[in-house]
Amino acid sequence: MYLGESDITAILADLAAAGGGVAVTLGGTTVTGLFDREVVEILAGDMPAVVSAEEIVHVQSGVLPGLQSGAAITVGGAAYVVLKVLPYGDGAMVRIALRTP
Repeated sequence: MYLGESDITAILADLAAAGGGVAVTLGGTTVTGLFDREVVEILAGDMPAVVSAEEIVHVQSGVLPGLQSGAAITVGGAAYVVLKVLPYGDGAMVRIALRTP
């Protein structure tokens, strides 16, 4: 199923109204995003597992002018720095990897 730009905007607005999204601010622009803590297993198999927890926020593509690595961003009221911007395959949304300043 394909979701177009207007579908994503409506879905994120519904999530925000239901209290399921977070405010994401970059510069003077605030949008709704989905905040997630993802656990990534770096080594596996015969090696001892190394696990990393990453903070990620998912937003619609193109809605945050100036979004790039190193940019200061606020997510849910907390300050972060953009570590990396990772687009989804269809380009409709991006994952923003975060780190604390």
